[in-house]
This record gives sequence, structure tokens and C-alpha cells, in this order.
Amino acid sequence: MDFRILADSKLPLLRSREAVEVGRHLSRFLGATKVTPVDGFVRPARVGGVRIGAFSMALVELGAPASIEAFSLGDYAVMMLCLHGSAQMEVDGRTIPVLANHGLLGFAHGVVRATFSGDCARLVVRIDPRLIERRSLFGTARFELSNPAIEPFLEQVHSVLSSRAMIAAIDNEPSVCGRVEALLATLLQRTCLPAISDNTELPIASRDVRRAEAYIGSNVARNIRLEDIARAAGVSVRTLQTSFKRNRHVTPMQYLRNLRLDAARQRLLAGSSVGEAALDTGFSHQGRFAHYYRGRFGHSPSATRGGGVPPTIDASPPGQFSRE
Repeated sequence: MDFRILADSKLPLLRSREAVEVGRHLSRFLGATKVTPVDGFVRPARVGGVRIGAFSMALVELGAPASIEAFSLGDYAVMMLCLHGSAQMEVDGRTIPVLANHGLLGFAHGVVRATFSGDCARLVVRIDPRLIERRSLFGTARFELSNPAIEPFLEQVHSVLSSRAMIAAIDNEPSVCGRVEALLATLLQRTCLPAISDNTELPIASRDVRRAEAYIGSNVARNIRLEDIARAAGVSVRTLQTSFKRNRHVTPMQYLRNLRLDAARQRLLAGSSVGEAALDTGFSHQGRFAHYYRGRFGHSPSATRGGGVPPTIDASPPGQFSRE
């Protein structure tokens, strides 16, 4: 099934060696996206997608080792199917490898990061969260594409992507789009999710961590201390540190700093100056802010402000498709 989806796809494809253009095209389907190839594109990247109501699908073959950052202002579920090559996804501070013929499903909020091998080809499905109750998927789950319970959903995806007529009908006929969406939703809920949730690998955090996260989220820009967070969580500092390491693989203060850096990045992308973004998110020392920012995102705050990413999922499409 994996190679059939890739080989039989009739999606209109953008072929480009320009990282910005590739990112803009992906933004039409997956949320504002920034693509960074390690050493540039040796051959054109190939990307294409389709939106089907609550589902948005994209086939991505970058053809070079690369990283991707996808940005969202709200929750959504994302399913990444690795058809060839390999990928690494960053989830709650933990890096999760995804090999060929495997998939990953979880909830996303804010910034989603991933790195991909040069031969990686993948199908990414963005899913409206109303289709997946959080209690049915407490964390992020890996699964094998050969799982029989996944097959009906993948067969329907293959049927859609392998027909130019069906893709055109979905784009132009709301009734067709609605029926395909309903079928995909039924297959997802009745066959996929029960099997995938059995493989959930990142369990819901302990109560003290959830309390600490709620307190941190409400006080991102304030000068709060570790003792303040522990008090809000109702445990000792040592217990909280142990729980965070076990559940989130970072310390509470690292978790706070990462939230602040993500918030600062959103402000920079919205047009704030570097100084404004730093102060608004609780960084009083710009040198340290720049140091931490570079460590998290791989470039300076001024580079984000100068380059940026498309602002919304409805970003304008690039001018013309290039042809091979």
C-alpha cells in the first residue's frame, strides 16, 4: 500500500528547488510551514495536496535531508505516514524516530518540528480535532502501516489520490467533498483509532505535571521561580523535577523557557522587533535570549524576523507550478 499511494498519486505537484516556495505550497494544506534543506536541493522537491473538509493531505518528497517547522494557532491532530526513508518528529521535547512503513499520530499545538532523510517520502494528514476525542488518544502513537486495522483508511486515501477526476470533484463539488469526508471520518474513528490508541507511547502526564503546565501556561511572561511552579503543582521541587523528566524529558524551567521561546517566535513572525519579542515573553537579557533562541531554532531571532513563514494555512498559493 505504501508504494501504491506514492506511485499512483495523481495530485498536481509543485516541483521546486526554492525552500520558501516549497514551504508556501505546503502551508496551503498543513499550516504555515518553513522548510530548511541541509545543503540545498540537489533536485526539485515534489509536494502536492488536497483538502477534504476536516482532512487535509499532502504528499511530500523533498529529495534532500531537511527539517520542517509547521506553525499553528490552535489544536489539530496530525498523522504522518513514512512511505520511504526515515524521519524524526519532536513531540513534547522528545525526539521520536519514524521508519519506513510506519506512522505517527498525535495532537499538535504551536510549533511542530521534524527532520527527514534525503530519501524520505511521506503522506501527512492534518485532521480536525473534533474527529478525535482526546480521551481516545492520550499521547502520541506510532503504528505500522501493515496493520490490518489501518488498511481500510489507507485504501480510501489511495482511491482518492490516484484519481484526477476524484480530486477535481472534491475541489469543485461540495456534496462529493462531504461524502468523501464522511467516509474517511468513519474509517478513522471505527477502524484506525481503536488500533492506533493501543500503541500510544507517550502517556498522559501525571497530575502534578499537568498542574505545573497549567500554571506555567498562565504565567509565561512573568518572572516565576521553580519553587512557585512546585507550589502550584502541590508537590516538592524534587518531586516535580522527577515527574517532568519522566513525563516530558525536560526540567520544569526548560519547559517554561521553551514555551517562552515559542511565544517569542510567534511575535517575531507577526512583526515585533527582537527587543519587543524578548521583553514580552519574559526575557530581560537580549544576549541570553538570542543564545537560547539559536539553540532551539538553529538561527538568530533577527533571521526569523527577516525571513519568516507564511502567516496562515490559507496563504496565497505560489504563482505557477514548475515542470520537470
